[in-house]
Amino acid sequence: MNNLPLVSISCITYNHASYIKECIDGFLMQKTNFNFEVLIHDDHSTDGTEEIIKEYAKQYPDIIKPLFEKENQYSLGKPIGSAVWNLPRARGEYIAICEGDDYWIDPYKLQKQVDFLESHPDYGMCYTKVKRFVQKSNQFIDEWGGPNETMDKLLIENTIPTLTAVFHKAIYYNYLTEIHPSKRGWLMGDYPIWLYFAQNSKIKFINETTGVYRICTESASHSNDLEKIIRFNNSYHDIRTWYNSRQNTIPQEKLDQNQAVLLFNSSVFRSSKEYAELYYKRIENKTLKIRIKYWACMLGIYPIIRYISKL
Repeated sequence: MNNLPLVSISCITYNHASYIKECIDGFLMQKTNFNFEVLIHDDHSTDGTEEIIKEYAKQYPDIIKPLFEKENQYSLGKPIGSAVWNLPRARGEYIAICEGDDYWIDPYKLQKQVDFLESHPDYGMCYTKVKRFVQKSNQFIDEWGGPNETMDKLLIENTIPTLTAVFHKAIYYNYLTEIHPSKRGWLMGDYPIWLYFAQNSKIKFINETTGVYRICTESASHSNDLEKIIRFNNSYHDIRTWYNSRQNTIPQEKLDQNQAVLLFNSSVFRSSKEYAELYYKRIENKTLKIRIKYWACMLGIYPIIRYISKL
């Protein structure tokens, strides 16, 4: 009998003591007709996260496979992330991802997704929707995730919640060896993966809600630090431009204008004239709509203009 896991779940965590139990419980409640393993990497947490993980590993030694750092690798400037810590030790044919502050709510999540991938060999990955939970206000705000399954759609907008993705490990390794993301300085680990899968296989959106994405005050994609947000969004746009240049899916002008629209519609942008100025200079081909939005932002009347004109 083959006892190898069919799915390897990759979970990276750091100071998630308040959330990690909910995350691991979401893994353990999965009802499947196949084996799976949970690869947890803790980057030297100081809030008790490590002790919680050890308790779970003690109870479920055949499922929970932890790896603990003696020093925080991020602060040392060393390579980090699932590709470095968990995927090299993954034994499954498929990879699922969920970081320590997110969690799954559907006990049949893995079974549904693996069933689809097993019966559709031309698909490299699949994903679902999530509920979004704002930690600061302690409330759910909406559901997120949508059918942007093709390259051209993903270049315009990423609608793939990372914690719902399940994908073929073999294609992922091809991505690592062909693209070498660690050498490109990209600040997003997931988005370039989705674009690679869209280029090299099919992607399936399953219209169900299977997890909860937790929005914290400070993270890679959510921050009050203006410079941090600028760097993150620059990286996002650089990734899109780099992938688009490989096959010229979308005119670059359209990508630039789309980037401006995304920024104009963000709450941080509307509150910062400095941010508006930086991105207005970045966009070379400025449409009338972009010019109007820019000056409305600089004059502090963007919310009014947006309400009246639905810009």
